[in-house]
Amino acid sequence: MAKVIRYEIDPKNPPPLTDAQKAEIAWLTSRPESDVDTSDIPELTEEFWRNAIRGGKAR
Repeated sequence: MAKVIRYEIDPKNPPPLTDAQKAEIAWLTSRPESDVDTSDIPELTEEFWRNAIRGGKAR
């Protein structure tokens, strides 16, 4: 049987970013938004916004 390992992260006290993570974030933020390919993300329709609930849960 495989051993299950669980990690819990305190969202109020996350672990520090590694140098590699910091470098990746710097690289990503230096790129123009026009480099982001959003063609596989459907646009939100008026129907979606009509049924949206601010700060609530879907029924």
